[in-house]
Amino acid sequence: MRTLITALILIAISMATNAKPQCQGFNNYDDRVTIVFTDDKAGEQYTISDVKLTPVWRGQEYQATSVKATVKDGVSTVTLVFPHITQFSNPKVTLRINGKKKSFNVCQ
Repeated sequence: MRTLITALILIAISMATNAKPQCQGFNNYDDRVTIVFTDDKAGEQYTISDVKLTPVWRGQEYQATSVKATVKDGVSTVTLVFPHITQFSNPKVTLRINGKKKSFNVCQ
């Protein structure tokens, strides 16, 4: 019985660490960049940190000015806000989800 409980806990931890952000929206309006992504493997805890946007223009990185995350039924929705940027070329977001570094291309 103890082995079964341990296995279930390890499976739950594994699911949470395999977070896969999926870009849902991107806009560059109102003097800011807003990116929304979801993750259907959020589990119960979903902590976001070290958020950076790299617009692949001169290699410059931009720190998020706002990060909001909600989790409902194991699916997280995260809204990231960055300063207004005028030039983009295949922008990428890097961040830490529950301490693990992740990156994804921004949908445009």
